[in-house]
Amino acid sequence: MSVRIGVVGGLNMDIHLFDVHERGSQAAFQARHYLAQPGGKGANQARAAAVLGAEVLLVGRVGDDEFGNDCRESVIADGVDAEHVLATKGARTGFVAIRLTDGHHQSLVYVPGANEYLTWSDLQTALPALASCDVILVQAEVPTDVLARLTTWAAEHDVRLFLDPAPPENVTRAALLAAEAVTPDLQEGTLLVGRTSTSLLSPVLAVRDLLDAGVRNVFLKLGHAGVLFGHGDELMRIPTLSVEPNDETGAGDVFIAALATHRAAGAGWRDAARFANAASALSVSRPGLALPRADEVTKAMADLAPEDELIEVRHRSSAP
Repeated sequence: MSVRIGVVGGLNMDIHLFDVHERGSQAAFQARHYLAQPGGKGANQARAAAVLGAEVLLVGRVGDDEFGNDCRESVIADGVDAEHVLATKGARTGFVAIRLTDGHHQSLVYVPGANEYLTWSDLQTALPALASCDVILVQAEVPTDVLARLTTWAAEHDVRLFLDPAPPENVTRAALLAAEAVTPDLQEGTLLVGRTSTSLLSPVLAVRDLLDAGVRNVFLKLGHAGVLFGHGDELMRIPTLSVEPNDETGAGDVFIAALATHRAAGAGWRDAARFANAASALSVSRPGLALPRADEVTKAMADLAPEDELIEVRHRSSAP
């Protein structure tokens, strides 16, 4: 089945710093080596969906610089339609400096750059193409007014929207309610509902709160513990593959892209989440931004635990 995915989001250059350590209180940090690679949540999600076999349209902005050219060429190389990736004259492309230790990443510095110049007028030009998509993916890296107007438009036109709520401080309740699926990690999920992530109960409480607020489908990403899926009255823990982490950069982007492509192709929510978990785990097991193909993911799913874990069935309270 042919699947068409639209993505509205950021394009950045990712500077991966490996084995960073301090040399002294007044000295600069030192890294063993680095890798410069096109990234950004919008670009990563678009590329991941395209490699998984979807027809993909990306809307975003880069600067008129070398980083911008590299970011745009990288999405085109993976088969993404970048007609609506616009260069902002005189602006620099965004970048992120990422510290990687034992496969885990920490964003040290983020410069939005040209991402901040994305406007609703840019999207209006792309709306006819976006309206033809099976699912639109969006993140909170885009300007808040653009996110607000896009979610309003999607709700008014019955367009399916999947939201990656990062960074969570830029996400409104209206955006959460407009999305068919929301995919925070644990820290993002707890911040969205005003909780901390320090308790063993934090994942369940965060998903409960989001459901009670009116969110339709919550996929709380828990790394090696899989995903906590909340829908209606049920909370399920959906397993992932056990892999040796190499580089987790972009794993959440691979997850939402795989979830959207598999769901748009007709899979149920739990099957789509299992597919997304397997895709994300494969990405984590490889260096850099690793984008698995659909046949690799399907093969890897054979190693998933056969059953999901029912956490609870409860009476869902009415949204305020």
